[in-house]
Amino acid sequence: MKHSDINDFHLLDIENEIHPSVFFKDENYDLFIFRIPQLVDKKVVPLSKAFIITDSSYFYYDKKNKEFLNLKNVDGFYQYLNKDVDSILKMINEYIEEIEVIEDSFYENKIDKNFNKKWFSYKNNFIKINRVLFKCVEVISSLINHYKKDEDYLERNFEDILEHLQRAYRNSGMLLEKLDTLHNSYLVENNEQMNRTVYILTLLSGIFLPLNLIVGFFGMNTTSLPFTQGEGGTYLVLNTLFISAVISTLLVYFIKKR
Repeated sequence: MKHSDINDFHLLDIENEIHPSVFFKDENYDLFIFRIPQLVDKKVVPLSKAFIITDSSYFYYDKKNKEFLNLKNVDGFYQYLNKDVDSILKMINEYIEEIEVIEDSFYENKIDKNFNKKWFSYKNNFIKINRVLFKCVEVISSLINHYKKDEDYLERNFEDILEHLQRAYRNSGMLLEKLDTLHNSYLVENNEQMNRTVYILTLLSGIFLPLNLIVGFFGMNTTSLPFTQGEGGTYLVLNTLFISAVISTLLVYFIKKR
């Protein structure tokens, strides 16, 4: 297969690193572009791979060397695709295990302090995976429907690839739902903790407000204040503070109980 045998517009699609999955039927060949998610430095990077299918052979386009590699037959084509699909399933399964670890930490009340940062990273990756796999399933289905009439086509094998892609797509959607559930649980826990903190501060304010009022009253630099005439005035003020604190605490307790 030579570059001159391919339509110029199709060549641009073939060399495009971010072209979505697609299946074109031409007079002389069929163009199949398979865009799959891959992990690069823990980030999902969709990678497009292009194939040319003719009546006599199957070709994979090597973008690095800019040449078409002959896969010889449908079995070679299947093996190449199956390898990529297996890598997708492996990636999804690894993500499932990682999310299960986070779930277990929630059940054990051991929430990671960097949860929001991790959650955003996972969410971004899973959205990319889910979007790319949706298109993969759609295009593989078109490929199978187009070729299943051919007797030499390994339909059952490609149905197996389709089933694996559908499973990966469903699992990626499940991971997105789990992430949303975990994030909602995280927000609820944070809100409850914030409410508890505000509640405690409110109780303390209710207790110390009358005490501050009394201290402020007796701290005024004026004459004729109570307990200033005679001895034991300080102890009387302290007793007043103590009694006020007890009364405030009891009031807060009964209000809370109601």
